[in-house]
Amino acid sequence: MERELAALLQGAPELGDPEAEYNAFSEGCALTLRGDRGAVLVAGERRAEMLNGLVTNRVTDLKDTGRHALLLNRKGKVLAELRVFPRAEDMLLDVPRSGLENLLATFKKHLPPIYASFEDASDSVGQLGLYGTEAAPTFADFGFEAPTEPLGIREIAVEGAPVLAIRNRRLAGDGVELIAPREAMPDLMGRLLAVAREHGGRAAGSRALEVVRVESGVPRYGADITESNLTRETGLEEEAVSFDKGCYLGQEVVARVHFRGHVNQLLCKLRFYRSAAPLKAPETWSALPPVGATLYRRQDEVGTVTSAVLSPRFGPIGFGYVRREIALSKVLLRLRWSDAGRDGEAVLDGPPLEPFQDPSV
Repeated sequence: MERELAALLQGAPELGDPEAEYNAFSEGCALTLRGDRGAVLVAGERRAEMLNGLVTNRVTDLKDTGRHALLLNRKGKVLAELRVFPRAEDMLLDVPRSGLENLLATFKKHLPPIYASFEDASDSVGQLGLYGTEAAPTFADFGFEAPTEPLGIREIAVEGAPVLAIRNRRLAGDGVELIAPREAMPDLMGRLLAVAREHGGRAAGSRALEVVRVESGVPRYGADITESNLTRETGLEEEAVSFDKGCYLGQEVVARVHFRGHVNQLLCKLRFYRSAAPLKAPETWSALPPVGATLYRRQDEVGTVTSAVLSPRFGPIGFGYVRREIALSKVLLRLRWSDAGRDGEAVLDGPPLEPFQDPSV
């Protein structure tokens, strides 16, 4: 167990048994380090008001729950994706590390220090995730009831260390994420893993987490979303944008596209197959296309692959941007992917990305 924990804390892609790590997400619970996430703290008496003027979603009315939001530039392009959580003394922003630099630079330029201050806490706090059907029962046996609603939060103390517990009902269907001081992470992870094993759980590396992320339809900033994308293209508009909260960076562009226009491409889920093969059967699966592979409809370029993983349950799947008229087509269209002499076929799997629905409702 000590070697497993050491590898987990180092962010190892695999911990020795990839199949068992993947299965833990659906057959019990998987405990994994979220080394892909950073944290920014915003303090000050007017912190919520000042933050509200920068991000796409309303954050002035948060209590016992967080909210998903985007940070845009003035042209409406996505600089970062984030989750905002209120705490007693500050607001904690959970940010992909791939968007952290953009967020800090924007805050330095636009967050008035007389009203609110910010601090990059990515090196002082860490995050771990407990995902799967047994995540909440495991957390209960650990001694704490999980928040019930999506992005619900609870501030707790574990062996004297302050911990923020977050309910994530999107990744793998259910989960509890914990943000804690980095020095407390080894003890916290070891104690949680011992309880998780009583529920059929185990530790899982970043490779299994990436497969489950794509299966769950969760786009990743830095891969599926970058600062070249408009909000509408990403499929996150409904859950991460408020249209009645007032001004924020990029608000005019977002409103214009939403109410009077459209975008030329949409982020879609994809399945990959060998050329001219029947669909569905495992023997027809293609090799994974590389990220950046071009998607074609006949001879026309219609999109680009942004993520691709081999799922033990669903085969080769991924994300990609596809031209709007194809993404919204009611007909099952077979596309061709091509890159450096390799090619295969792709079909849209539930385009475009659908807004998250709380499974408990």
